[in-house]
Amino acid sequence: MMLNKVTMMYNGMEVDVSRALPAMEKTANRSRITEASLAAASVDLVERKPKSAKWYCLQVMTGREIAVENALAAAKVEIVSPRQRCVVVRKGKKIETERMFFPGYLLVHCVPSPEAFHGLKRVKDVIDIVGGHDRYHVIRNEDVSIFRGMAESPAPRVQTDKTIADGDTVEITGGPFNGFSCVVIAVKWCREARAEVQIDVLGRSFNIKSMPLAFMKKL
Repeated sequence: MMLNKVTMMYNGMEVDVSRALPAMEKTANRSRITEASLAAASVDLVERKPKSAKWYCLQVMTGREIAVENALAAAKVEIVSPRQRCVVVRKGKKIETERMFFPGYLLVHCVPSPEAFHGLKRVKDVIDIVGGHDRYHVIRNEDVSIFRGMAESPAPRVQTDKTIADGDTVEITGGPFNGFSCVVIAVKWCREARAEVQIDVLGRSFNIKSMPLAFMKKL
């Protein structure tokens, strides 16, 4: 199909933008589809059907959590993503900052539907929804309440098992993955010991870069 020539002025020159129009229209259509699908995951629907709403976990690009949070907030999707206050040393100075409790993961609350899941997965920098191909991991409301509380007050000091080592299989006893077993990939011993772990959720493996050892029990 022949396109009529469409021009615009750029730096005093006439530029033919006809070739760019199909790509621009495709991008705009994709954005409209995503926006419409996200409406099915919005808090408006949760408020209308509270008994049907459930909590899910999004896997997102590490370092892009805030961008995804902003996109979901703009679409009125309820999010929980606690951060911890911590002190880092930069150029010899101690600086108080915040860090994600579980980098690369965000909790979302929505009424489950193919359209809602489609919209969530189409958000830029979202990798997937934690779970299997045909169903997703549902997080219990009580675990979300505990996880949400971490944003309001520091997590209590808990005795950690110092025998946990790389390669061990452990059970997760807190947070959104409570009850699952995982394999320890690498332990990082520090004031609040953490580890990178690999967890199998409904037949699919996910890596969690920073899981508190206080949330683990050796099997």
